[in-house]
Amino acid sequence: MARGADAPELLKLNDLFNGGGCNTVETVAESLEGNGREMVYVAADGKTLAGFCCGQIQQSICYAYPFAEITELYVMDAYRRQGIGKQLLVMMENALFKRGVKHLHILTGRENHIAQALYRACGYGDTSEILLDKGKEL
Repeated sequence: MARGADAPELLKLNDLFNGGGCNTVETVAESLEGNGREMVYVAADGKTLAGFCCGQIQQSICYAYPFAEITELYVMDAYRRQGIGKQLLVMMENALFKRGVKHLHILTGRENHIAQALYRACGYGDTSEILLDKGKEL
């Protein structure tokens, strides 16, 4: 489980994954320490983080149980094809299930066939839903 002290390394990985400038070390550390709905697991090679997996728990009046989304899964190129992504995903799933989650979903890029293969191999299936998105400039 990631801690606030992991924030600098996590920010580096997130910049590689999502592009630079998405966040700051301070905001990442604050979220790791205070966001009770998000869980973050990391894989480390000594002091270097090799990858991370984030999950968000959600609760709705429409369902009797919480559900969750695996929001991010990233492994650095040098550490890929070693089972790290699968291990991170399984650790996250187990932690979410222990917190009462009964259903998980993952959103990934339409062309991200490698990630899709991993998710399908771990038991996730395609859905017929369409994601619509709207942003607001700050």
